[in-house]
Amino acid sequence: MTKRNLSAAVCLITSLGAGTALAQTEAASVKLGKGIHFTPSLNLDLQNDDNVTSAEENQIESVILVTNPNFLLAADNGVSAYSLNYSLIQGTHFDSEDDNYLDHYVTGNADWELDSRNRLALSANFTDGHEPRGTGFSQGSGNAQTEPDRFASNDFNGTYTYGSDTAKGQLVMQLGVADKDYEGGMRTATRDRGTEYGSATFKYNAGGRTKLLAEVGRRQFAYDYTADGVETLDSAEMRYQVGVTWQGTAKTSGTVKVGARTKQFESAAREDYTGPSWEVGVRWEPKTHSAFDFNTARRSDETSGVGNFIDVQSYTVSWHHAWIDRLSSQVTFDHAINEYKGGAQAREDDVNTGSLRLNYQAQRWLAFNAGISLSDKESTADGFSYEKNMTFIGLQASL
Repeated sequence: MTKRNLSAAVCLITSLGAGTALAQTEAASVKLGKGIHFTPSLNLDLQNDDNVTSAEENQIESVILVTNPNFLLAADNGVSAYSLNYSLIQGTHFDSEDDNYLDHYVTGNADWELDSRNRLALSANFTDGHEPRGTGFSQGSGNAQTEPDRFASNDFNGTYTYGSDTAKGQLVMQLGVADKDYEGGMRTATRDRGTEYGSATFKYNAGGRTKLLAEVGRRQFAYDYTADGVETLDSAEMRYQVGVTWQGTAKTSGTVKVGARTKQFESAAREDYTGPSWEVGVRWEPKTHSAFDFNTARRSDETSGVGNFIDVQSYTVSWHHAWIDRLSSQVTFDHAINEYKGGAQAREDDVNTGSLRLNYQAQRWLAFNAGISLSDKESTADGFSYEKNMTFIGLQASL
């Protein structure tokens, strides 16, 4: 399928949105007894990607069929709630079979309201997934790989909350462990790592649906293997933030947290880091059918093969608008600055992504979508810059 034909298909799908209005409803479920509900759903996307491996030169173009069935089991009696979700995502590349993938995701959650002041939540997830060629550790060399990198990851965490949402003070504490292991034997052994993390947040109810907060968090990274002659990447991160969160004030709601973060390496040969940290998420709703989201963050990510770690700045603006009950749109622009700290080779990547998505609710159980995503990456290192354009049409079906 050529770009021109796929663009025509996109126009056809979006033109269907000019029909009569119908309110959207949630997916129906099957009652299994004892308060348990089973909700299956299916997402299908037909995409055209003009740079599958995110390459600077010799780009590979392909039409891709993405099949995504989901199965949810859930129960909620008002005091406790449980859910178990399984999702399978299969990507079939018609013009680049080396990039085909089949991923599995399992997520489980349990929440208990022990009394009016005490709540406990447990969460676990498992991923058998992949990194597309040209992303992660294969950035700049996607065409040189014969297949995507595969990995298995898991995350287990618990959150305890003391104090009700209306109390003058509320304390939220979280502890968790995570693990990520790549397939590939010794070729990928230095990537495998475990993470232990925790945080404590105190919220003070200042009135008027506004809360002040103070938060401290820690992450400890331990890599499974370090090659001879290479300094270990094992490290500990600390994050200290203060901020405010509010709801429904002057048509806005959101959370703003600012502070500092540190990263200390076990190896004295790797330079420790201290820098700013922030998390901002604000929604402005000038109309009931229209909303703008503003999000920005400053954080540390583990390295993908260059330097000691990645200093990440991200900025995102989104506009959501419901034109009629059946037809809505979302326009998003994202700007990210990824600076690779430490190491002999200095590198900074600036990534801009803009997207337009149209959604058409044909029936309660059936929706169509179509859109386009344009990405541009500029890097100070040779071979890492690229442009990528993707168009898609899709559907979501449920009971």
